[in-house]
Amino acid sequence: MTEAQKFPSKHQITEEQIGFWEENGYFISPSLFGEEELQQGMKHMASVFAEDYETNVPPNIRKWWAGDPETSMKNVDNAWWSDYYIRRFVLSPAIGAIASQLANTDSVRLFQDQLLHKPGIGADRPRSATVGWHQDWAYWKCTTPAHALTARISLDGEYEENGCMQVIRGSHRWGVQDGRHFFQEDADVNDIPDFRAPDGETVEAVPLILEPGGVSFHHSMTLHASTENRTDNPRRTIIAHMIPGETRYQPGTGDHAYNVAVLSAQKDSALEEGDIWEGDRFPVIYPPDAPNG
Repeated sequence: MTEAQKFPSKHQITEEQIGFWEENGYFISPSLFGEEELQQGMKHMASVFAEDYETNVPPNIRKWWAGDPETSMKNVDNAWWSDYYIRRFVLSPAIGAIASQLANTDSVRLFQDQLLHKPGIGADRPRSATVGWHQDWAYWKCTTPAHALTARISLDGEYEENGCMQVIRGSHRWGVQDGRHFFQEDADVNDIPDFRAPDGETVEAVPLILEPGGVSFHHSMTLHASTENRTDNPRRTIIAHMIPGETRYQPGTGDHAYNVAVLSAQKDSALEEGDIWEGDRFPVIYPPDAPNG
């Protein structure tokens, strides 16, 4: 099968773009979703946060509940279990095709999704709903090798004023940092920690500006964070965390007990080191129509 046959031209990225990804640890695509899709995404996201589940199956992790402070970040994991429209976003063939090219893999699975609603707190309130500097793989050491990647779908557009994500350029090549130490809610993201950068490397924070419907991709080892939303409007994002199809289970890390439990529950025998992350709860995004077993 040729590259042209594997990827529709509108989802095929260039060698230069792949080279940029490999050097910098992030990539920004043009808008992949239209206005009607974005409006429906906002509507269905609100339903999930209101515990109105289209499938009658709740997400497996909720980090916000009705009655929590209005300035808190709303965060739900595995909302695709609960809502068919959210499922359309995180299982998008376009996202899967781009991810497979960036990760240089023949297949891509969904590891989990996230819904993020960063409230607009205005100009004068105390700092709130920030995300401190961290690497995703610091929390995903149960997956090996460390080649997972994340797609962030912006519903409202993301820019510096509403707390867009920032990345440290090239940090995916620096090895594992002390990610748990750096991650904290309500952190001052402008106070960049003293990362262990290799000699000759510069610690440079880059804001990832997205138009509505735009998608950013980042490597699981890329350091990233986000500031508070100083506008009067929410910043809503649908996130697909993805793993290459050859990703295997690595025990003994104590990381991501929720997903490890989900993987184990889908197996007929005990979960063992080296087992493939697979099954209906980790569905194939690329190639389309591939079996999930």
